[in-house]
Amino acid sequence: MAQGVDEARKQRELTKQALATDLDRLESRVRAELNWRTRLRRDGPRIAAIGAVIVVVAGAVMVLRRRLKHDPEEDTRPASLEEVTAELREIRRSLEKQNGKSSSIVQKALLRGVSAAGSAGGTMLAKQILQRQGATATEGAEAPRGG
Repeated sequence: MAQGVDEARKQRELTKQALATDLDRLESRVRAELNWRTRLRRDGPRIAAIGAVIVVVAGAVMVLRRRLKHDPEEDTRPASLEEVTAELREIRRSLEKQNGKSSSIVQKALLRGVSAAGSAGGTMLAKQILQRQGATATEGAEAPRGG
């Protein structure tokens, strides 16, 4: 019977040692996986390739969207002050038509707010156009003359 107990103790010790060895191996694997430097060395090229593919795909999507959205008949020149004024007048007229005698105070306030915003936007746009024209004129005057 003593021999059976000794045998059981030896088996238990061997099991403890095997578990300790397995635990040490597992711990080292976990540390290696959590070590970002080692992981970057190992997986760096793959991460760089994935990043490059993402950048290329995003760039291609942006280019395609821009080309597909671009309307060749679209006028790309800046709007003139007269065009902006005419558009604001048209908006004001349409709002006044919708704003009948039965309109509420909220609608009247909205109309006044839109009118004020339109006036402010028109003034800002006119200033920007004048600044662009002034900058273009000064660039043309400062350009060296051939001769």
